[in-house]
Amino acid sequence: MSPEHWHCWTITACQKKSICPAGQQLDKECWEIVQAMEDFRSYMHVCKDCIVHLFKEKNSVLSEIEMDEIMEKKGVCVLASKCVDEIMVKQGVCGLAARKEKA
Repeated sequence: MSPEHWHCWTITACQKKSICPAGQQLDKECWEIVQAMEDFRSYMHVCKDCIVHLFKEKNSVLSEIEMDEIMEKKGVCVLASKCVDEIMVKQGVCGLAARKEKA
């Protein structure tokens, strides 16, 4: 799954999705919600330094491989949507290591 499809709580491994405004407004990016709230994050440009913003901006400083490595360290299988066999996902075979073997 590509970064533009990841929600902020997936990228940050946040456990507060149910009480967070971003978890309630799935049609907006989290930084858009913060801008509308006009709180300290917006005024101090906190979002521009956030890993979520770095993942999702068009000209990210992070490569796709770096993003995949970050997500895999968080325990997210970056290739889960591409795995045909669910057993691969359950056994942990589906992931960055499996992709590197194919390259």
